[in-house]
Amino acid sequence: MNDRKLRIFEEVAVHLSMSAVASRLFLSQPAVSQAIHELEEELGTKLFDRIGRKLYLTEAGKAFLPYARKTLNTYDEGLKAIGEVDGAAAGTLAVGASTTVGIYVLPEIIGWFLESHPRVDVALAVENTKIIEERVLYNALDFAFVEGPVESGEIVVEEFCGDELVFVTHPRHPWAATGQVDLESLRREKFILRELGSGTRDVFERAMRGLGADYRVAFELGNTEAIKKAVEAGMGVSCISGRCVTREVELGKLATARLSQMDIKRSFNLIYHRDKYMSALFRSFIHFAREKAASF
Repeated sequence: MNDRKLRIFEEVAVHLSMSAVASRLFLSQPAVSQAIHELEEELGTKLFDRIGRKLYLTEAGKAFLPYARKTLNTYDEGLKAIGEVDGAAAGTLAVGASTTVGIYVLPEIIGWFLESHPRVDVALAVENTKIIEERVLYNALDFAFVEGPVESGEIVVEEFCGDELVFVTHPRHPWAATGQVDLESLRREKFILRELGSGTRDVFERAMRGLGADYRVAFELGNTEAIKKAVEAGMGVSCISGRCVTREVELGKLATARLSQMDIKRSFNLIYHRDKYMSALFRSFIHFAREKAASF
């Protein structure tokens, strides 16, 4: 068995398409099929069933997948360890982030880090929490910072820094005058929220369920900047991180308010695969990021 066959198996297990994997890995489809066949021969079991024109993981394939990932992660991290013999002064980090922390927290931290580490490259991927979780799980990212809950037991979750959601309104909205929101008034508003799968949306909805609040979602938008523009245009109200609207509030374009019953607080979390090798560069960046985030 070699790492090539394991990589092909992992890709096919994720995409369930020989042709798609052949395209992604710049291989012929017969080469992909042959690699899977040889791996099944070595293991003495079927890893995939073909039913009609679709591929499905067998129970044996499902059981083998996390071990294949662990083996590949260990091999890849071993190569990185060899490359960092000279220390944490050079290298590449693939960092993921959910939208709020990726746009309003990390860029400045990464900029400061690169100033003092000129031989380091940082690639930042910003998506919603669920997509980032998947990419950490498949080792496409070294680690990530997210605002929503993660579900996989293979991922380690550590608190990174705190955050608070606030209600955002047009400056002439009644909530802006008092800075307070009562539960009864929520039902009369048109809410503009992030899409399902967004960490901010999840935190807001869990808080509302806990209070038994009634509210109406009028619009779902895929990014926070679009939400701010919609609120500024008087299309409705929203509930997003206070970090996102600091400048607009200072300029008088938006106003914020808080629930009289509670503050909606959450943590931005650091996540990484439990089998991830913590290189010197990994540890150096995390330590730096924690120190800077504490001063925000």
